[in-house]
Amino acid sequence: MKARTRTLLLVVAIAVVLIAALDQLARMNRRFFGSSASTARALGHYLAGDYAGAARFYRDDLRRAAERMPAEQAGSWIALAAGDLDRAEAQARAESRQAPTDAEPVLTLAEVALMRRDSPTALAHATRVLELRRDDYDALLVIAVVHARQGAYAAAIDALKRALRYERVERRATVFLAVLEATGELDDRAVDERPHCLLAHLHRYLRIYDPSQARPAARYAQRAIDLGDRADDAHVTLALVHTKQGRPTHAFAAFQQALAVNPRNTAALLGVARHRANRGEVAEEYRLIRAAFEADPDDPFVVATFHRFLVDKLGDYRQAMALAEAAVARNARDAEAWWRLGHVHAHLGDHRKALHGYQQAAGLAPRTAELEDNIGNELAELGRDEEAFTAYRRALVLDPIRPQPHFGLGMLHGKAKRWNEAIQEYEMGATLGGGVAVGLCELYWEAGRQNDAAACVTIVLTRDPDNPQGLALMEHVRGAQRSASTSR
Repeated sequence: MKARTRTLLLVVAIAVVLIAALDQLARMNRRFFGSSASTARALGHYLAGDYAGAARFYRDDLRRAAERMPAEQAGSWIALAAGDLDRAEAQARAESRQAPTDAEPVLTLAEVALMRRDSPTALAHATRVLELRRDDYDALLVIAVVHARQGAYAAAIDALKRALRYERVERRATVFLAVLEATGELDDRAVDERPHCLLAHLHRYLRIYDPSQARPAARYAQRAIDLGDRADDAHVTLALVHTKQGRPTHAFAAFQQALAVNPRNTAALLGVARHRANRGEVAEEYRLIRAAFEADPDDPFVVATFHRFLVDKLGDYRQAMALAEAAVARNARDAEAWWRLGHVHAHLGDHRKALHGYQQAAGLAPRTAELEDNIGNELAELGRDEEAFTAYRRALVLDPIRPQPHFGLGMLHGKAKRWNEAIQEYEMGATLGGGVAVGLCELYWEAGRQNDAAACVTIVLTRDPDNPQGLALMEHVRGAQRSASTSR
């Protein structure tokens, strides 16, 4: 009987382990899976906790995929992925000469140096990427890996913190694998030699793709707290793990503990501010965001957060204007400060000053689709339609799937009574995720497509019942419907 009980307990234990393993696999990102023998071996090493070994096998699979790429697509990153570092370096340098403000070939050079374990060169190139593209996620991860290898753990944590505060991820599989390998190398050290707070941040990054990584992230964070290893940042890591697991009360407590250790920790201040915002406590939210700004007024992320709060939530254009003007006065080459100044002027309806701010920003930093959009909007407001057309088209070149430039082009075509072209642009904007704009409904009406106008304005008013343009158009639609009914 006892033997049967032991057998039953063993079967139950195995079943529990299998269910847990299957649950983990089901929640992991598809990047961990593949059909090749290399990915199967890589996954096995990953599940066994051998992250460095997993990274090597995943690289083998990536190399084979890169080698199969058509020759016309074989840019410097493809050469890097294929493992041909000499060719990758030569191509990246050629690409950079052709486009000196393009961050991508510089990032490739940083990765080449990283793979060669040439830390100073990798750091120099990654830093240059950040000059071309602020807070580039891939470059920040490269910098974190370089500092981790050099034993500069505080600097590695700072780079990871900058990356992890954004709701985006790296673009390059090679960068992900570099972080995975670095995590494994640090995990494999003796317990008393591990940089616990850094490992908490690395596992928090891996948690993006594998929720089970929350456990080692929390474990390392707690150990860091116990050892006094960047305890405030470790508390923030615990808070963010709790947040992702849907435990806001625990997250709030952890953020508060971080502030008890360091009242100027901006991540903790902004974390508590989000908690207050969720409870509708606007005054406390303002106090906390302002405290984060005062703690680090030169951090672009914190400044941008404060600006958005002032403009979009409080409508405090006076304070937002003062902050942007002060930033421009301190540094007339601060592109983001000029953008913020233009943004405030746009809200205030001063389109000339708004355009000036946006154009100053465009002259100081690589142009973005959003900035070209902003410029197009202000040019259109000023009646400079041809220039606005050009700006919107530049925006689409920079980001072909951005919906907003299509709405701008549609508005300009509509202004010129080119109804078909205008409708096509608005419909494309809606298809790309911009939603149904009331301008499209008005164009249907102008083009004599009354049924389409009625369906369109119904969608708009369902989403925004107080939309004045939608309400006015609905009156016309109902009037036409009554007239049609009477005539029948």
